[in-house]
Amino acid sequence: MRIQIAAVVAGSVVALIGVALNGPGGFTGASAHAAPKQADLAAALVSADEISERLDTPMQVISSESATRPMTTPTVTPANCTVVYSPGSAAGYDGSGYTDIVVQTLRSSDGEVTPNVVQAVAEFPDAKSAQTYLNDQAATWKNCKGTAFTAEYTNGMTYDLKVSNPTVGGLELFTNLFTNPMKGTAGCERLLQAKNNYIVDVRLCTDTNSGGKGRSLRSQIVRNLA
Repeated sequence: MRIQIAAVVAGSVVALIGVALNGPGGFTGASAHAAPKQADLAAALVSADEISERLDTPMQVISSESATRPMTTPTVTPANCTVVYSPGSAAGYDGSGYTDIVVQTLRSSDGEVTPNVVQAVAEFPDAKSAQTYLNDQAATWKNCKGTAFTAEYTNGMTYDLKVSNPTVGGLELFTNLFTNPMKGTAGCERLLQAKNNYIVDVRLCTDTNSGGKGRSLRSQIVRNLA
Protein backbone atom coordinates (compact mmCIF):
# COMPACT_ATOMS: atom_id res chain seq x y z
CA MET A 1 0.00 0.00 0.00
CA ARG A 2 1.40 3.39 -0.92
CA ILE A 3 0.34 6.71 0.54
CA GLN A 4 1.55 10.02 -0.85
CA ILE A 5 3.73 12.00 1.53
CA ALA A 6 5.30 15.40 1.30
CA ALA A 7 8.85 15.49 -0.07
CA VAL A 8 11.45 15.77 2.68
CA VAL A 9 14.29 18.20 2.28
CA ALA A 10 17.49 16.50 3.36
CA GLY A 11 20.09 19.25 3.65
CA SER A 12 20.62 18.69 7.36
CA VAL A 13 21.38 15.02 7.02
CA VAL A 14 23.64 15.59 4.06
CA ALA A 15 25.70 17.77 6.35
CA LEU A 16 25.42 15.14 9.10
CA ILE A 17 26.53 12.21 7.03
CA GLY A 18 28.05 13.66 3.85
CA VAL A 19 28.65 10.84 1.45
CA ALA A 20 31.91 10.31 -0.43
CA LEU A 21 32.32 7.69 -3.14
CA ASN A 22 34.85 5.66 -5.03
CA GLY A 23 36.81 4.12 -2.16
CA PRO A 24 39.76 2.05 -3.37
CA GLY A 25 40.27 -1.66 -3.01
CA GLY A 26 37.99 -4.67 -2.99
CA PHE A 27 36.29 -7.24 -0.80
CA THR A 28 38.70 -9.28 1.31
CA GLY A 29 36.38 -11.03 3.77
CA ALA A 30 36.71 -11.31 7.55
CA SER A 31 39.87 -13.34 7.74
CA ALA A 32 41.63 -11.23 10.38
CA HIS A 33 40.34 -10.99 13.93
CA ALA A 34 42.10 -7.73 14.66
CA ALA A 35 40.31 -4.52 13.64
CA PRO A 36 41.79 -2.83 10.56
CA LYS A 37 42.37 0.90 10.27
CA GLN A 38 39.20 2.72 11.25
CA ALA A 39 37.00 3.66 8.28
CA ASP A 40 34.87 6.76 7.79
CA LEU A 41 31.49 5.07 7.87
CA ALA A 42 29.62 7.92 6.18
CA ALA A 43 32.18 7.96 3.37
CA ALA A 44 31.40 4.31 2.63
CA LEU A 45 27.77 5.07 1.76
CA VAL A 46 26.68 5.56 -1.84
CA SER A 47 25.57 9.05 -2.85
CA ALA A 48 21.96 9.98 -3.50
CA ASP A 49 22.90 10.93 -7.08
CA GLU A 50 24.35 7.50 -7.77
CA ILE A 51 21.40 5.72 -6.16
CA SER A 52 19.06 7.85 -8.30
CA GLU A 53 20.99 6.73 -11.37
CA ARG A 54 20.85 3.07 -10.31
CA LEU A 55 17.07 3.22 -9.81
CA ASP A 56 16.41 5.56 -12.74
CA THR A 57 14.38 7.90 -10.54
CA PRO A 58 15.23 10.95 -8.39
CA MET A 59 15.98 9.88 -4.80
CA GLN A 60 16.45 12.07 -1.76
CA VAL A 61 17.75 11.54 1.77
CA ILE A 62 15.05 11.45 4.47
CA SER A 63 16.58 13.37 7.36
CA SER A 64 14.15 12.08 10.01
CA GLU A 65 15.16 8.50 9.19
CA SER A 66 18.93 9.05 8.91
CA ALA A 67 21.36 9.35 11.81
CA THR A 68 24.57 8.23 13.46
CA ARG A 69 22.62 6.05 15.90
CA PRO A 70 20.28 3.07 15.52
CA MET A 71 16.80 4.05 14.34
CA THR A 72 13.45 3.34 16.02
CA THR A 73 11.28 4.08 12.97
CA PRO A 74 9.36 2.72 11.20
CA THR A 75 7.21 0.55 13.46
CA VAL A 76 6.94 -3.02 12.19
CA THR A 77 4.07 -5.36 13.08
CA PRO A 78 4.73 -8.08 14.15
CA ALA A 79 7.72 -6.63 15.99
CA ASN A 80 9.94 -9.70 15.54
CA CYS A 81 10.23 -8.79 11.83
CA THR A 82 11.62 -5.31 12.56
CA VAL A 83 15.24 -6.31 11.98
CA VAL A 84 14.34 -8.05 8.72
CA TYR A 85 12.80 -4.88 7.30
CA SER A 86 14.88 -2.13 8.87
CA PRO A 87 18.65 -1.78 8.41
CA GLY A 88 20.30 0.05 11.27
CA SER A 89 17.36 -0.52 13.62
CA ALA A 90 17.58 -0.16 17.38
CA ALA A 91 15.95 -3.60 17.58
CA GLY A 92 18.98 -5.04 15.81
CA TYR A 93 21.86 -3.02 17.26
CA ASP A 94 21.00 -2.05 20.83
CA GLY A 95 23.08 -4.29 23.07
CA SER A 96 24.95 -5.84 20.14
CA GLY A 97 28.35 -4.39 21.05
CA TYR A 98 28.67 -2.11 18.00
CA THR A 99 31.02 0.85 18.45
CA ASP A 100 29.88 3.17 15.64
CA ILE A 101 27.06 3.29 13.10
CA VAL A 102 25.64 5.42 10.31
CA VAL A 103 22.15 4.97 8.84
CA GLN A 104 20.76 6.73 5.77
CA THR A 105 17.27 6.42 4.25
CA LEU A 106 16.35 7.57 0.74
CA ARG A 107 12.98 7.65 -1.01
CA SER A 108 11.78 8.91 -4.35
CA SER A 109 11.20 12.64 -4.61
CA ASP A 110 7.56 12.08 -5.59
CA GLY A 111 6.87 11.18 -1.96
CA GLU A 112 5.72 7.60 -2.44
CA VAL A 113 6.84 4.65 -0.34
CA THR A 114 8.74 3.06 -3.22
CA PRO A 115 11.35 3.07 -4.44
CA ASN A 116 13.22 3.30 -1.18
CA VAL A 117 16.73 2.52 0.03
CA VAL A 118 18.26 2.23 3.47
CA GLN A 119 22.03 1.89 3.67
CA ALA A 120 23.82 1.46 6.98
CA VAL A 121 27.31 0.54 8.13
CA ALA A 122 28.11 -0.54 11.68
CA GLU A 123 31.55 -0.93 13.23
CA PHE A 124 32.35 -3.67 15.77
CA PRO A 125 35.46 -4.15 17.92
CA ASP A 126 36.84 -6.92 15.67
CA ALA A 127 35.94 -9.25 12.80
CA LYS A 128 34.81 -12.02 15.14
CA SER A 129 32.25 -9.69 16.76
CA ALA A 130 30.90 -8.66 13.35
CA GLN A 131 30.56 -12.29 12.25
CA THR A 132 28.81 -13.17 15.52
CA TYR A 133 26.34 -10.34 14.92
CA LEU A 134 25.59 -11.63 11.41
CA ASN A 135 25.05 -15.18 12.70
CA ASP A 136 22.72 -13.95 15.45
CA GLN A 137 20.72 -11.93 12.93
CA ALA A 138 20.40 -14.98 10.68
CA ALA A 139 18.58 -16.83 13.45
CA THR A 140 16.27 -13.85 14.05
CA TRP A 141 15.50 -13.45 10.34
CA LYS A 142 14.65 -17.14 10.01
CA ASN A 143 12.12 -16.80 12.83
CA CYS A 144 10.28 -14.35 10.55
CA LYS A 145 10.31 -16.64 7.48
CA GLY A 146 6.95 -16.63 5.67
CA THR A 147 5.56 -13.85 7.86
CA ALA A 148 3.44 -11.05 6.41
CA PHE A 149 4.17 -7.74 8.12
CA THR A 150 3.35 -4.04 7.93
CA ALA A 151 5.86 -1.21 8.29
CA GLU A 152 4.22 2.00 9.50
CA TYR A 153 5.94 5.38 9.42
CA THR A 154 5.31 8.37 11.66
CA ASN A 155 3.51 10.23 8.84
CA GLY A 156 1.01 7.38 8.41
CA MET A 157 2.62 5.82 5.34
CA THR A 158 2.49 2.01 5.40
CA TYR A 159 4.13 -0.79 3.43
CA ASP A 160 2.91 -4.40 3.42
CA LEU A 161 5.40 -7.19 2.69
CA LYS A 162 6.09 -10.88 3.28
CA VAL A 163 9.44 -12.43 4.17
CA SER A 164 10.86 -15.15 1.94
CA ASN A 165 13.34 -17.78 3.13
CA PRO A 166 16.47 -16.03 4.46
CA THR A 167 19.75 -17.58 3.33
CA VAL A 168 23.13 -17.26 4.98
CA GLY A 169 26.39 -18.09 3.27
CA GLY A 170 29.60 -17.27 5.05
CA LEU A 171 29.74 -13.49 5.17
CA GLU A 172 26.30 -12.71 3.66
CA LEU A 173 22.74 -12.86 4.94
CA PHE A 174 20.05 -12.31 2.30
CA THR A 175 16.28 -12.42 1.86
CA ASN A 176 13.64 -11.12 -0.51
CA LEU A 177 10.62 -9.22 0.80
CA PHE A 178 7.59 -9.88 -1.39
CA THR A 179 4.90 -7.34 -2.22
CA ASN A 180 2.86 -9.98 -4.03
CA PRO A 181 3.90 -13.46 -2.85
CA MET A 182 1.39 -15.24 -5.13
CA LYS A 183 3.10 -13.74 -8.19
CA GLY A 184 6.60 -13.85 -6.72
CA THR A 185 7.08 -10.11 -6.89
CA ALA A 186 10.16 -9.40 -4.77
CA GLY A 187 9.70 -5.74 -3.97
CA CYS A 188 12.76 -5.52 -1.70
CA GLU A 189 16.19 -7.07 -1.40
CA ARG A 190 17.47 -7.20 2.17
CA LEU A 191 21.12 -7.92 2.96
CA LEU A 192 23.72 -8.05 5.71
CA GLN A 193 27.40 -8.45 4.86
CA ALA A 194 30.39 -8.79 7.16
CA LYS A 195 33.57 -7.04 6.01
CA ASN A 196 36.40 -7.32 8.55
CA ASN A 197 34.98 -5.68 11.68
CA TYR A 198 32.15 -3.93 9.80
CA ILE A 199 28.58 -4.88 8.98
CA VAL A 200 27.05 -3.51 5.78
CA ASP A 201 23.27 -3.38 6.26
CA VAL A 202 21.11 -2.66 3.19
CA ARG A 203 17.50 -2.70 1.99
CA LEU A 204 16.51 -1.70 -1.53
CA CYS A 205 12.84 -1.68 -2.62
CA THR A 206 11.36 -0.96 -6.03
CA ASP A 207 7.89 -0.98 -7.58
CA THR A 208 8.63 -4.33 -9.26
CA ASN A 209 11.30 -6.99 -8.87
CA SER A 210 14.47 -5.28 -7.73
CA GLY A 211 16.62 -7.45 -9.99
CA GLY A 212 19.84 -7.59 -7.98
CA LYS A 213 20.09 -3.84 -7.37
CA GLY A 214 20.27 -4.38 -3.62
CA ARG A 215 23.18 -6.77 -3.94
CA SER A 216 24.93 -4.35 -6.27
CA LEU A 217 24.51 -1.51 -3.78
CA ARG A 218 25.81 -3.70 -0.96
CA SER A 219 28.88 -4.63 -3.01
CA GLN A 220 29.67 -0.95 -3.70
CA ILE A 221 29.56 -0.13 0.02
CA VAL A 222 31.81 -3.12 0.77
CA ARG A 223 34.33 -1.86 -1.80
CA ASN A 224 34.16 1.64 -0.30
CA LEU A 225 35.20 0.19 3.08
CA ALA A 226 38.49 -1.14 1.69
